Amino acid sequence: MTGRNNWTREQTMMAFALYRILPSGKWDQHNPTVRKLADHIHRSPSAVSFKLGNLASLDKNRTTKGLTNHSRLDQEIWDEYAERGDALVLESAQLLTLALTDSDDSTAIHADSVVERIIAPQIGYDCPALVMQRVNQQYFRNTLIHNYHDRCCITGIAIDPLLVASHIKPWKDSSPSEKVSASNGLLLNAFHDRAFDQGLITLNDDFAVHVSPHVEHTEINDEWLFRYEGRRIALPIACAPADEFLEFHREYIFQN
Repeated sequence: MTGRNNWTREQTMMAFALYRILPSGKWDQHNPTVRKLADHIHRSPSAVSFKLGNLASLDKNRTTKGLTNHSRLDQEIWDEYAERGDALVLESAQLLTLALTDSDDSTAIHADSVVERIIAPQIGYDCPALVMQRVNQQYFRNTLIHNYHDRCCITGIAIDPLLVASHIKPWKDSSPSEKVSASNGLLLNAFHDRAFDQGLITLNDDFAVHVSPHVEHTEINDEWLFRYEGRRIALPIACAPADEFLEFHREYIFQN
């Protein structure tokens, strides 16, 4: 009888990196990058797709838990991430990069534009901080897109190129864990993201929009900003904005 072909630690780390990069809607077995990784580790594309779902089931930033038959190794990778943070992100991203670029196939690094844009340009890993930042930013955006149902939480706009994963407590002021915490994020359209970032709007304890008194009432300003005064945002399916981050924004960012 043939023994079970259990996933190795390196294979699971490659899948972990891919999970952080790809939106959940791109985990299926027909995705070129899923297929590329499957070919590299000698597994079926469906096996890789299932592994991504199993990893998702352990992600505390989501409640749609994916599959439920995750392995002990899946849990160990998440536990190691909790301890090592960005160091594990970089290590897993490097392994995934090698998996996607070690083929004689000249199209290998073009398998998926998302991975190519985030990882492939980092040839030689000369900029590890940039690799980690780009992977983490993509993961943060993917998480908010999922949690907020692909819609701006203020206006309901659902045009993907206009949606921004906005930090409540700014990136520069956040700890490594806060940078990727879904409770430190809002999915906003580009205009209201800029207004929030500049402290022209904030949220109160009830998640309602409050406009800065420094903003003048005009016909246009009333239409784009003041019409949302007192309106509660659409809350995510998981990890609502945390009080500590909202308090930081009101105290240090909002123009009161």
